[in-house]
Amino acid sequence: MPRQRIWLTAAVLLAVVWSIVAVIMHETDHLVSWPGKVSELMEEAPWLNGQTLSGEKRRQYLAQVIASYLRLDASQRRSLREDSQSELDRFFASLSDEEKKEYVDRTIEPLFEVIEKALKVMPEDERKRIVGRFRGDMKGMGGSNKEAGPTAEKDREFMESMIADDPMLFLRQAPLKTKMDMLPFLEDMQSRVQGMKR
Repeated sequence: MPRQRIWLTAAVLLAVVWSIVAVIMHETDHLVSWPGKVSELMEEAPWLNGQTLSGEKRRQYLAQVIASYLRLDASQRRSLREDSQSELDRFFASLSDEEKKEYVDRTIEPLFEVIEKALKVMPEDERKRIVGRFRGDMKGMGGSNKEAGPTAEKDREFMESMIADDPMLFLRQAPLKTKMDMLPFLEDMQSRVQGMKR
């Protein structure tokens, strides 16, 4: 009889503990994020599934997506891009110009501040090495299609000269699409400069 009572008490305590864990998980779900959650939020955007939302409801949903994205660390963001790039592209393309600007302002602009602050306190030789590598990444992104015509060649040359003068200024003034294209490079650079500071 005492052994049965011990098992019954243990089962009740275990049930209570797991109930508490379930309640805590439910209450804090909005504070935790992972790549699959962000991808799912983007895929299930109501306007992508034929629903019409008011401007306020769209802003709230977009804020929820952005908040979930911002909770991801660098490796989770990389994983999201690698596994769900088509969902990211489709979601971004579905946003209005104002919503795209909001998304970029809240997800990419903070990277500029982190990178600039880190570069300012970094030893000059390390800063030159990192900025040089970043310039190379950005030039590589632009491609080298010499057959695109004289206008495209001039645009590429102009972009390269802007990058050479001040890559962060170039990025701050770049169009939204360019900033989105540069996101992987920016996050990589952020990881590098934060790693150097330690």
